[in-house]
Amino acid sequence: MQHQLRCYFSVMFLVFLSACTPATMSKLLAQGQKPLSEKQLLELVTNHSLHLEAIDLNANIKYLPNGHLVATSLQGEKEKGKWNITPTPDSKLCMKFDRWYYSDLKCYTLFSEGDKYVFFTSNGARYYTGTASANTMGKQQSQVAEIESPTASQNDYSTTPLSRAEKEHTLISLARNCPDCNFAGVDLRNAQLTTANLAGANLSKADLSDANLRRANLAGADLSGANLTRTNLAGADLSNCNLKGADLTGSNLIRATVTGANLEGAILLDAHLDSIQGLKK
Repeated sequence: MQHQLRCYFSVMFLVFLSACTPATMSKLLAQGQKPLSEKQLLELVTNHSLHLEAIDLNANIKYLPNGHLVATSLQGEKEKGKWNITPTPDSKLCMKFDRWYYSDLKCYTLFSEGDKYVFFTSNGARYYTGTASANTMGKQQSQVAEIESPTASQNDYSTTPLSRAEKEHTLISLARNCPDCNFAGVDLRNAQLTTANLAGANLSKADLSDANLRRANLAGADLSGANLTRTNLAGADLSNCNLKGADLTGSNLIRATVTGANLEGAILLDAHLDSIQGLKK
């Protein structure tokens, strides 16, 4: 009887977990849901605010009618940038911050989910959860007037410099889910990035030595010239990666996939290659 009860509760727990699993973009499309149109996106953001939450960001964003935006993070850090919406039929909300996310332009497909909005990246990865909040940015309203003025001082957006430890923590948090991001030449030594999503990211000449990238998604990433010595890449997806000239000395590539990867000049001395997929011998 106890065994049956344990089985019952185990099944119910799994059902509960599956019910709480965030919906993917493909799942929403399969359910017949449609992404927000160009008109809907314009109505949602123009001169309005969204509170955006993700693993690496918790901030209020104000979208000004002139295509500029101002932001304040939960920690009080201020930022500014630009936004635009791509035209129909594949309408996306695009944002480019002056400093955050290395000033990369990022575009997202939006779906409504109850009273929230879900942002999906170009490769279908769920990123932000947004909540509409009209005129709830407090002190940020004064920043709106300043940014619209051509005489706005850059010092109005300055922040206290982050310590090296804070920068490293922020960088690692960002790298855990940052497809197509630009990390060229960054120092990610010893970073814990298990199951990270870095598909299509630019990691050329990055230092990932001794980092843990077990089961990470690095498909299509640029790792040319990267330092991957003793890096744990067990089970990682490195398909179609550019690993030209990368140093993989002593790295763990057990059950990794390198199908279609460019390994020209890559150093595989003492690398663990058991059950590696797609390596041409």
